[in-house]
Amino acid sequence: MEINVHKFQEAILDGSFEHTENHLTAAAFKKDGIKAGLTKVFADVRKAIDKQQLIQADLVIDFPEPTIITVETGIINLPFANVNKVTNFLEADEIVPVRVYLVVASPFVNVSGLRIDEIATAADYLTGFETLNKQMTASVHEKLDHIQEEMAKPKETAKPVPANKQKTPAKKTTRRTATKRTTTRKTTKKTTTAAKTSAAKPAAAKKPAAKITKRTTKKAAPKTTRRTTKK
Repeated sequence: MEINVHKFQEAILDGSFEHTENHLTAAAFKKDGIKAGLTKVFADVRKAIDKQQLIQADLVIDFPEPTIITVETGIINLPFANVNKVTNFLEADEIVPVRVYLVVASPFVNVSGLRIDEIATAADYLTGFETLNKQMTASVHEKLDHIQEEMAKPKETAKPVPANKQKTPAKKTTRRTATKRTTTRKTTKKTTTAAKTSAAKPAAAKKPAAKITKRTTKKAAPKTTRRTTKK
């Protein structure tokens, strides 16, 4: 049985696949186990594959927190809920074989709350379903044992912190913003009183400087009288 990757995605998104759901109460599980519930699931899966039909067959164990055991046909180990992520791993135009997967969903199965295992191709399941059904039954028992152990554990409660170790809430410091006081300084402008206008004494008039006349006295050359003496 093979299918195109894109057509597989469309079929899951459109709901074009068979879906069956059987319930088992916690009391019935404790009394009769899971064999009868799984037998119905396996029968539904085999019929769908015979018809070349995709299927998701659920068995819900009604614990206070339910555990869902699913056998489904797919093309990669991703649950139907994550079908949009298929093309992260396969090309949309690829033709791939249809495979059978066992899915266990419970908050106690592991940290992620989901465990998925590949069982076989759809073609191999049809030829070896008896052996494969036994293997799946053993695997489911193993996981249910683990789930019940985890369910039985007391839930951890937060231990109260001793009073002496409790953090004292930090005091809320209100920062006081000092308001800057603006002092207006009164500037007294000293007005210089104009000098009294008493009758200012007029400045004494300066006497004109005496005009100095330089006299040049020419000395008269001595008068020489030349005497002529007659012999």
